[in-house]
This record gives sequence, C-alpha cells and structure tokens, in this order.
Amino acid sequence: MAHPPPGYDDESVIHRSQLKRLLGEFEEELDRIQSLFEQAHPQHVESKSKLEHCFWAVKEASLELGTDYSFLLDQLIENYEQFSIRPDQETLSKIFSSVKSLQLRLAQH
Repeated sequence: MAHPPPGYDDESVIHRSQLKRLLGEFEEELDRIQSLFEQAHPQHVESKSKLEHCFWAVKEASLELGTDYSFLLDQLIENYEQFSIRPDQETLSKIFSSVKSLQLRLAQH
C-alpha cells in the first residue's frame, strides 16, 4: 500500500476535497435556481430542502478547515436567506460571488 508523501496532511486534504465536491453540488443547484429566477418562475422554492441540506453539509465541512471558510460560508448563508425572503438578481449575484470566493480560497491550498 502506497503511503502519502511527507508533509501530506490527510485530514485537511479530505475536508478540502469534501468541501470542493459539496460546493460543486451547491453551484449546480444555484444554477438551477438562477435559470428559474430568470424565467420569473416561482419553482425555485421547491429546491429549498435540498439546498438547506447542502448548506449544512458545506458548513460542517468548512468548520474543519478554519475561520476563513466559516466566515465566507456565513456570508453565503446570509445572502441566501435574504434571497429566499425577497428574491432579486443582485442578491442572487452575491450568492454566486460567495460560492466563487469559497472555491478560490480552496484553490489556493
């Protein structure tokens, strides 16, 4: 069985890859919401339970990686809550920006 190279931090690598995967799933769901929003169709509410599950999974994964990730995720959740109360394009853009910030942060490590 091959061993990881010296300096390989198994725990942070696992959490980082899990967060990357979850953010990818989250972004796919946001794309679906944007499509519906652009069509001025209220069906985006149907995805709320799946999206909430994604939030909690991503939040849990981010807690293992430190405060930078938690801060960015808290911004994302705050923007989503604002969007769910009163949907508009500006808030939706903030959500996408928050997701991109998390992805860029992950890419730096």
